Amino acid sequence: MIKKVFLAALGVIFLGAFAATPVYAEGEDTKPAIWLQISPVSERVVLEPGKSLDYQFNVENIGGEAFTYKVYATPYGVTNKTYELNFSTETERTQVSRWITFQDANGNFAQEVSYTIEPGTKQTIPYRISVPASIPDGGQYATIFAESIPSSAASQSSGIKTVSRVGLVIYGRSTGETVNDAEILDYQFNSFLTSGQVNSSATVKNSGNTDFETRYNLVVKSLFGKTIFEKKAVYDVLPDTERDVAVEWPETPLFGIFRITSTVTALDQSEDHTKIVLIIPLFILIIMLVLLTILVIWLIMIIRKRKEQKSRLVA
Repeated sequence: MIKKVFLAALGVIFLGAFAATPVYAEGEDTKPAIWLQISPVSERVVLEPGKSLDYQFNVENIGGEAFTYKVYATPYGVTNKTYELNFSTETERTQVSRWITFQDANGNFAQEVSYTIEPGTKQTIPYRISVPASIPDGGQYATIFAESIPSSAASQSSGIKTVSRVGLVIYGRSTGETVNDAEILDYQFNSFLTSGQVNSSATVKNSGNTDFETRYNLVVKSLFGKTIFEKKAVYDVLPDTERDVAVEWPETPLFGIFRITSTVTALDQSEDHTKIVLIIPLFILIIMLVLLTILVIWLIMIIRKRKEQKSRLVA
């Protein structure tokens, strides 16, 4: 009887570990009437005190209707370690947002201009960064937005305002003294999982005066050395901020043993670890514990039975 229970429980382990089937849902692809696209999505510029810099970007109407949109600049900042974007708070590092003007249809430059664009067409928007004679050393950050303007007729008829807004991030760096200072904090990389995804995380602190890139890499290999999964991620870290960064294995299996290498690099700082990672669901652990208990009881019963048989033979 105990042997049958043991075999049945063992079967449950294999079914639970390998019988999961993913389910996918398909949705309809609907093209909106108002839909903007901007390129490039970022621009790195060198800011020289007292000089003006001329650049341009493209705005494309990939929607189904013609509409009017406006372009303007705002600060580009963050509010916490998860890097929740902040486009309203001005700091010493976002002054460049006040130095940006855009060219209108008459060739004049203003802080906000508007254009009308037909569906399926692209427009090139010139803009200028007029750098003051005295600026702080280090990084300056702003966002250029292209935002559709809802027509009054459409708003009155439906009561719903449809707005499309896309942005281009300006990463500016002054020609003054550059200070690079990175620190990797709270690095975590677990070697045992009962649920969830394999992941590695850290907090990167930027104490310098300009932004830098943090690179994260995760490589998953079998015990025999075959690469199963690899993912690379790049994070921008702004000066005077801390940012939570992470990389994960989205399709982590329910069960397995893998050799995993996690590497995070920020300037001259690096964390590089290789571990044997065991992944085993909690319910399997519980079943294994039950099986172990049954096995121990079974062994005790056998030992007692043999002792009884020996005592009868002696008698």
